[in-house]
Amino acid sequence: MKQSSLIFKVLPVLLAFCLLLSPAVPQTVLIVNGAQYNNYDNLSNEEKQAYLEQQLKELNEKLDNLADQSKDTEEYISALDEKIKYMKNQLNLAEEEMENSKNQITTLEMQYSKNKENIASLEVEIDELSEKSVVLKEEFDTSLEEYAQRARAMYVSGNVSVLEALLTSNDISTFMTRLEMIRRVSKQDKALLENLQEQGKELDTAQKELSDKKDSLTNNQEALLKTQESLNITVKNLEVQQVEFAGKQKDYENEKSEADSLLLKLQEDTKTYSEYRHQNQDELDEINREIEEAANRYLQQLEEQNRTTTTTTTTTTTTTTKPQSSNQDGTASTTKKTTTTTTQKTTTSSNGLSMTYPVPTQTKITTDYGNAGYAGHTGVDFACASGSRVVAAESGTVIISTDLTNSDGSYRSYGRYIVIMHDKKNSSGNYVYTLYAHNSSRVVSAGQHVDKGQLIAYSGSTGNSTGPHCHFEVRTPTASYSDCVNPRNYLP
Repeated sequence: MKQSSLIFKVLPVLLAFCLLLSPAVPQTVLIVNGAQYNNYDNLSNEEKQAYLEQQLKELNEKLDNLADQSKDTEEYISALDEKIKYMKNQLNLAEEEMENSKNQITTLEMQYSKNKENIASLEVEIDELSEKSVVLKEEFDTSLEEYAQRARAMYVSGNVSVLEALLTSNDISTFMTRLEMIRRVSKQDKALLENLQEQGKELDTAQKELSDKKDSLTNNQEALLKTQESLNITVKNLEVQQVEFAGKQKDYENEKSEADSLLLKLQEDTKTYSEYRHQNQDELDEINREIEEAANRYLQQLEEQNRTTTTTTTTTTTTTTKPQSSNQDGTASTTKKTTTTTTQKTTTSSNGLSMTYPVPTQTKITTDYGNAGYAGHTGVDFACASGSRVVAAESGTVIISTDLTNSDGSYRSYGRYIVIMHDKKNSSGNYVYTLYAHNSSRVVSAGQHVDKGQLIAYSGSTGNSTGPHCHFEVRTPTASYSDCVNPRNYLP
């Protein structure tokens, strides 16, 4: 006994020591053209394309080898599913490239339009400046000719200086008269010259501005041509991208169709029905938002119910004096009426969460959670005959009971499905939600409280389903798709 006790004490220590010595699990490394990368999202689009082509090449070789043996195997279907995943990534890249081309075309069209507007505006300004320059040139030429004539007249008549006017004057009166004439002539000549200079400057400015506008016009015209060329090239590239995308889209749909057909045949042989494995992520996101919103609404209702209200006591006193109803001592009777409002608080138990199987007649999981079932499987499947009883795994409130349909009335995704928020919390003190999908009919409504084991639906194959089965999910601590956990942890 002592030796056994010692072993149990030492064993955990040895296990911990071994874990410390064991090598860490290496991260997934992507190899693209000989270079190593740790994250696909960090690759450039060219590197992503090279990586995807590399993976698809390897998968095609693997599929060819498996096909030589048989296509009707889980291994072949899994490899095909992986190929489809990479093809979807290729489609996403192609969509991104097309979107970039469309944005580039929009930008180029705006640039082209802006250049045309600039050219039209510059042409108007050039016409106005040309007319202005002609007028200024004519005014300048007129003033220049006037000044030239004045200069020639002064030259012919000779320049009379003040000293000469003094020496040739017979008297002071004659001198002053001549002096005044010289002053007036000089003042007029100065004004004429200054006016000529101003006109010359204005003409130079107008001609320089005209030259600049013409240069700007030439630049805009050249930019317009380049923009037009770039626009033509981008439009052609987009057309090529669209053709390539259509081809990839067709190949992608064909591969999905083949994978679905092979999966259906395989599951029909084994009678272990599940879901087709390729769903639209946007559709799943939309459904998830609806589930989250329903859960949040019910949580708010719980919070309102759990608020403690103030206990109030209202006392009403009524006094009535009637001779015929007097007491034996002759006093009037007094009636007192007391009304008391008591506090009511709704609580949820945090203990005792114990789930039962959602399909009582089928307690064997036929398709497991996660990669144990297939990549991305967020619940477990119970293959069962159509119309089998589906029950609440635990007591709680139905927060969703609805049908997911397409525009043509066909079912999609979870088909006819139900979500329950349970009264009892798990061992961590968190709320737990369960989802029941692909039912043929529902017998409970949103807002209805159900007991553990109570009938809520009949199984079927509505929505994304290969055959009759119940898809069962457990979500905690929230009702979000990202909080799906392995239902095995909660089932008996």
